[in-house]
Amino acid sequence: MVEALVQFFSSWPTPLATAALAALPVTELRLAIPIAMHVWSLAPFDALLYAFLGNLLPIVPLYFGLMKLRDVCEKRLPRLVRPIDAMLGRGERKLKSQYARYGAFALFLFTAIPLPLTGVWSATVAAVALKIPFKSAVLGIAFGALAAGVIVTVLSITADVVLQ
Repeated sequence: MVEALVQFFSSWPTPLATAALAALPVTELRLAIPIAMHVWSLAPFDALLYAFLGNLLPIVPLYFGLMKLRDVCEKRLPRLVRPIDAMLGRGERKLKSQYARYGAFALFLFTAIPLPLTGVWSATVAAVALKIPFKSAVLGIAFGALAAGVIVTVLSITADVVLQ
């Protein structure tokens, strides 16, 4: 799958390809940064910048559009309501206890850990499920994404040094 994504985005300008790859729910910036640095030879700061900006793109449409999508599906495509509710339930379960303890800082912690399924997409779904105010959600998620991006960039640079 990674090879197919790299091949697909290789014809795009590198900054745009990095941002687009970071905006995808499967790759986010956790994969966009190493690809930008090691495959497309983008400088570390540039890879971090474009991946961070691209990773933030889905927040607003996802935050405001997820419940609207559910409402439309409830009226026109009732079979899709169950998967949407399941996704919201998973997001709520992942973050509910942390949010009760730490508030919006929990979104930062959740997003800052560069592991699979702890990125911007999952955090935004959790914020919608927990009805976290938009401003608090965006601040926590954005700073978490920046922290994750810095961690991934440092790890990618370290891998260059260690593997050479």
